[in-house]
Amino acid sequence: MKTLRNIIISFLSALLVIQPTFAIVPDESVLDFFDQNGIYYYNPDGILDACGGGATMLPGDTVAEKIWNYMIQKGYNDAQAAGILGNAEIESGLEPTRRGANDYWGLFQLMHTAQRDAMWAQITAEGYGEYLSTAYWPAGSVNNIPPDALDALVRIIMDYTFDPNDTMWQTELKNAQTPEEAAEIFLVHYERAINGDTPIQYYAPYKGRMYQATAKRVAAARKWFDEFSGNGIVGTASTSNDGGNVTIIGDSITVGSSSSLKNVFSGISDSDIDARVSRPWAEGLQVAQSMQLKDVVVFALGTNNDRLSQSDIDNALSILGSNRLIVFVTNYNGTATDGYPESNNELLKNAAKQYSNVVVADWYEAIKNDPTQYLYSDLVHPTSTGADLFAQTIFDAVNSNASNFGCTVSSDFQDLVLSYAWPDYHPSGFTERRPEYIDAVNKSVAEGRYVGGFEGVDCGGFVTILVQNSGLEPDYNKTAPGPGNTSAQEPWVQQHGWVLLNSDPNTPVDPSILQAGDVAFSHGHTFIYVGEIPGFNSQIASASYGERAPMAGREATDYGNGSTVRWYRNPSYTNGQGAAARINTRISGD
Repeated sequence: MKTLRNIIISFLSALLVIQPTFAIVPDESVLDFFDQNGIYYYNPDGILDACGGGATMLPGDTVAEKIWNYMIQKGYNDAQAAGILGNAEIESGLEPTRRGANDYWGLFQLMHTAQRDAMWAQITAEGYGEYLSTAYWPAGSVNNIPPDALDALVRIIMDYTFDPNDTMWQTELKNAQTPEEAAEIFLVHYERAINGDTPIQYYAPYKGRMYQATAKRVAAARKWFDEFSGNGIVGTASTSNDGGNVTIIGDSITVGSSSSLKNVFSGISDSDIDARVSRPWAEGLQVAQSMQLKDVVVFALGTNNDRLSQSDIDNALSILGSNRLIVFVTNYNGTATDGYPESNNELLKNAAKQYSNVVVADWYEAIKNDPTQYLYSDLVHPTSTGADLFAQTIFDAVNSNASNFGCTVSSDFQDLVLSYAWPDYHPSGFTERRPEYIDAVNKSVAEGRYVGGFEGVDCGGFVTILVQNSGLEPDYNKTAPGPGNTSAQEPWVQQHGWVLLNSDPNTPVDPSILQAGDVAFSHGHTFIYVGEIPGFNSQIASASYGERAPMAGREATDYGNGSTVRWYRNPSYTNGQGAAARINTRISGD
């Protein structure tokens, strides 16, 4: 019975009526309802353009799998995910439209307050309002909800539960070490149930106090932990891990690895693996044009081209399409000279940096340190051990990106965020730098690049180093009106074609259009949007001049330092089309 929480939410919602901004304008009745409930953005477009908080499709077949996968993708560990699942099971039987006594509703049985009504408004706006009717309130109704609707309902409920502005209980949850403790933390701090039959046993600050059905929640959490722990993302529909939505086009390396590919992609059909000995890049594109391509296309070619060109890459992107996840496989040839295959691999990796629907399966990196362990004496073709590694490399690339297709960033960007910035927020006074960031600062100094003050403990210095070194924009803040601090960096992005994502400099951005790599400026401060990175506990990375080393940030996306936050995007870092075109389309509603 979340009485205190709901009173606070209702009170604040009554005071704060915020004019909403929309990607596509709903009808007047929905607008009125949003105004009355303090809803200031929504994203009706789902996965395709939403790299912000939580508008992606959830992997998993069942509601339990979807909740588990949501938690894992948010960076929570197995014990913490199990604690949430245990509570959801006892609250609602894992039925997202279940109505309990006294008008409680949903996975976590929220009562009729502004928070629940805001969820309902979002569900209606995305086209799933029919599932809010009383017909779907009884137990067992989940069996009558189609998969796409079930996915949307779970996603929206989880997004509202894990409100990024409601951090206190989430921070506490991230300290949980066991599923039992996690279940009790959620019960105490979110559910706020204050009567019942069993006491808290594992959460020390509240140990012994009486709470609702504690033993049942703890037992359910342990059950889910025992079933899902150690599996990462779970469920056959969780990503493309069964190969049912994967097409692979390759050459002799793929021919020799076909059995291994079928082992890791258990659901892939023979017709979706098309490989031929000595196949060049151009022939692979002809094959692609003749096939019925799936949502994920693995393009494992280039070994038979000693000099790919940028036009080769551009042709592939045009033919394979921006509406698919494209996986380029890097080349390895142990007998080649004169910069091959390195030049090919550079082009492939640059494509992944420039287009958010392109990723790399780095075969070269996987075997370069000990090629004789994986290749025959020609140092090109894989042995059985090498074939298994080749297949696993592709499998990992597909599965680490397919579930968030449309929100992917290059692996270099994600890796550098994790290595440069602390994954948790620390208050001012925390200036210890990560070793990798120290190395990056020293390298930048040696090369005459900008690092800001306090040896890189500086917002503009951190953003500059990350943007340059990740390949998002290697020349960022290098030329006039830079190099310099934030007062020089915002004019720099303006003069170098970066697109302002706000409708105007004084209007807050619609957060649902933000994607990893977008850079923000607000009255002397700059920070960067990094999206959802497993193990990194914010969608923002930032530093502060002499006060905070690079870390997970808590900056708001709308207002900061007394002014509107202005967001800019490198126009080449999109799903194959200019940011201006994407933003204009969303604003006009076309």
